[in-house]
Amino acid sequence: MENRPAQDSTNRLLAALAYPIWIIALIIVVTDMKKDPFMRNHGWTAVFWAVAWLIIWVGLQILARIPFLGWLLFLFTAPIFWLVWLILSIYFAVQAYNGRSVSIPLVSDWAKKYAA
Repeated sequence: MENRPAQDSTNRLLAALAYPIWIIALIIVVTDMKKDPFMRNHGWTAVFWAVAWLIIWVGLQILARIPFLGWLLFLFTAPIFWLVWLILSIYFAVQAYNGRSVSIPLVSDWAKKYAA
């Protein structure tokens, strides 16, 4: 999708907030906001962004059940995990607010199938 400014600053703000706040992404994809291609694209991308990180988090939780090695892995990766998620979510939010499309490996491919 080309980089173009969105028509409405409210739409850009909602699209931006969809990345760190997944509930907003769900609201976008289940309401009439999905009629706008910009909103539909960012809504679905943000939904799959949240799903991807949830899957990774569950995987870390399963690995944390392994005695000693899992505990060490979880102890050191959990803070890094949340920091990376926060930094990337803010980056994607800024891109959306500026009216740009976001390309996230794997996630954007899934989102395009639903946003079409």
